[in-house]
Amino acid sequence: MADVLRPGGSRSSRTGRSERRILSLMFCDVANSTALAENIDPEEWVEIMNEAFEKMTAPIIRYEGTIGKFTGDGMMAFFGAPVSHEDDSERAVRAGLEILEGISELQESVRRDYGQEFNLRIGINTGLAVVGEVGSAAVSEYTAMGDAVNVAARMEQTAASGTLQISADTKKIVESAFNLEPLGGIEVKGKSESVDVFRVLSPRLRSERPKGTGAPLIGRDEELKQLIRLAESTKSGSGQIVSIIGEAGLGKSRLLSELREEWIKTEPELTWEFSQGIPYDIGRPYSLFQNLARGMFGVELTDSPGTIHSKVDGALRSMGGTDEAVSLCSTAVEKIIAAKVLHEAPNHSAEAIKTDLFQVVIPAFVQATKNRPTIVIFDDLQWSDDASMELIIHMLDIIVDTQMMIVLAYRPDPQSPAQQVRKVAQSKFAGRYTEFVIEPLNIEHTNQLITELLHIQDIPIEARELVLRKAEGNPYFVEEVVRWFVDQGMVQRTANGLEWNETSDINEATIPDSLQSLLMARMDRLSDDAKDTLQLASVIGRAFYHSILGKISDSTLELDMQLTTLESQEMIQTEVNQSELRYMFKHELARDAAYSSILLRRRRTLHLRVAEAMESVFENSLEDNAHRLGYHFSVANDHERAMKYFELATDVAAGVNAKTEAQNHLRNAIIAATNLNVPEEKIAMLNNRLTELVASNA
Repeated sequence: MADVLRPGGSRSSRTGRSERRILSLMFCDVANSTALAENIDPEEWVEIMNEAFEKMTAPIIRYEGTIGKFTGDGMMAFFGAPVSHEDDSERAVRAGLEILEGISELQESVRRDYGQEFNLRIGINTGLAVVGEVGSAAVSEYTAMGDAVNVAARMEQTAASGTLQISADTKKIVESAFNLEPLGGIEVKGKSESVDVFRVLSPRLRSERPKGTGAPLIGRDEELKQLIRLAESTKSGSGQIVSIIGEAGLGKSRLLSELREEWIKTEPELTWEFSQGIPYDIGRPYSLFQNLARGMFGVELTDSPGTIHSKVDGALRSMGGTDEAVSLCSTAVEKIIAAKVLHEAPNHSAEAIKTDLFQVVIPAFVQATKNRPTIVIFDDLQWSDDASMELIIHMLDIIVDTQMMIVLAYRPDPQSPAQQVRKVAQSKFAGRYTEFVIEPLNIEHTNQLITELLHIQDIPIEARELVLRKAEGNPYFVEEVVRWFVDQGMVQRTANGLEWNETSDINEATIPDSLQSLLMARMDRLSDDAKDTLQLASVIGRAFYHSILGKISDSTLELDMQLTTLESQEMIQTEVNQSELRYMFKHELARDAAYSSILLRRRRTLHLRVAEAMESVFENSLEDNAHRLGYHFSVANDHERAMKYFELATDVAAGVNAKTEAQNHLRNAIIAATNLNVPEEKIAMLNNRLTELVASNA
């Protein structure tokens, strides 16, 4: 089995089973390589290409992508397998930009030594692909295949020399993070319509406002009022520490954004500083403070000490800062930036920089915020590096003597580094520490959010119910599902505004790509066995019995251990008041993500195993489970047993006067009968019964 290149030269073990994945796929090659190779000796050309490959692979490894394959003059890589991250598309684009930037020295040497122009071109596309081992029993490689791969290749083939080009599907996900130039449409083989493409120009500074569709803040009024009151209290010298804790998508960043607007609206002269944890920067010392310096003073990681002093001096003096404040802050920022290049400064040890920082940061903040109420935000603190976490804990003492509120926003993962600062704040600053735990929206507020997002009076009840069921009160999930309606044409923009497309089939709704990546990122943190158990359970349904899962599991002896792991990771929960031990996925979208990652052929096999296990376990109550048995046998393409159980389910539903359900079961029985090529008389009989049921329900 082929190894998979991972960051730091490590290898991933999760490559044995193919999966369906949302990937961001990158193709990178040398422009005009044939002409270049003709003018350079083959041995020297190999040396040039090896150096080029080094420059190509380094950013991919940094952003935790996977090298799919090398070609003679380029390579294919992908982000999202074997381990997903919720920001894989952004990682891919950032890696692409760094590749183009990092190739400059090689370009200059080829130009100097051979008089030739050496350039790369890069293309990226995001979409569904199958990833796994491809090849023969003797030789194989871990790679990705599918239409999304072909589109990515086309992005690269049509990119101008020295540029990075992305598809519209990637653009939808990353547009808030990069400056893009629309280039129109290009033809892609096998597609009836052209594909819109965009050139990536540069990264944007991280926005303090989360990507959204413009709905007002809903269901968080009380939390916002309390935050405003705490901010106001800092003006009298009562410094505060605040934790905002909640799962991804519940609105932590949005709440901070609203606080900022209120803060600036009432006190435009007051100070607001913001830093955000970035998942791929966890290994960079003091990354949160480097990001904070960029926002406060416009400092870049590549700035010289002189440039840093100039920027800090100008910013502080414009705010009325003293000479002492200028000196302290310049020193602090310079040392924070220096932490990025510790490996280049062997005479200045990491411990020495740490000591200097700890001695200078607090006085610098005190001076910078003297007589100036300030809010300092550390968002996404679950992605803090260890050095930043130590420094944050150290600077909490500032609130005792300054008009400062330090706000920490993070997810409730008990293993998160953010828990360290939480414990210190709770124990050492109990009188000045406030904690907000953000919960999902209730049904009323979720309905209100749906209405605000769509502004459609006649949205079908089935569509509204689907959003309520899938999003389960998570505002980001609501926005993404609603956005999916628009992207798929279920909601159309007309002269009168947004309108529901009457030809849309709500049953075709699938999980949006953005949510698939976020949820898969959580799954990929599980062990192989726990993840396999989760996928098996997803085939049974959102709720599943231990007895059924045990019959289809390959490792029944370890099943209870895996289920305990899944419960501790809050992927599933035990159902109470059940005669049979039953579990349920905590989120329907999590079940959808696990299920959608399974190959179609394997799904059919598993559905058959589930159906036969149910026949065995529930042999004395087949009528009560007939509709489930019909569904599983149908997906398994066992049409004979599917027809049998759907007919039985029809009888059961009709017997309790559940006419709509009876009609649906009978329609499924007719589909199964049609697939079986049963005699026309049988299908006619089923159709006649359906006509009678419809008439009785009129």
